[in-house]
Amino acid sequence: MPGNPPYPPYGYPAPFNTYAILALIFGAMVFPPLGIYFGKKAKGQIAQTGERGVELATAGIVVGWIFTILYGLFLVVWCGMATVLLGSELRDVS
Repeated sequence: MPGNPPYPPYGYPAPFNTYAILALIFGAMVFPPLGIYFGKKAKGQIAQTGERGVELATAGIVVGWIFTILYGLFLVVWCGMATVLLGSELRDVS
């Protein structure tokens, strides 16, 4: 009576795409426009290579856009407040 057949070799999962990880890190913590760029770049590479990380790339793009819009709004409000404050000081001096 022959023994049991050997187990099939273990298939290791594909590695995560580096750009996808960078997209989430840059989009959430460092510089959001780079998160958008790295996320789009990662999606293109993942489609070609079959690596993992589509979810990370998508999250990096979404978070990057949200923080870019928030930073843009903050900049507009800050410039408006500076204009109002400096404008009132210039009127008081003259």
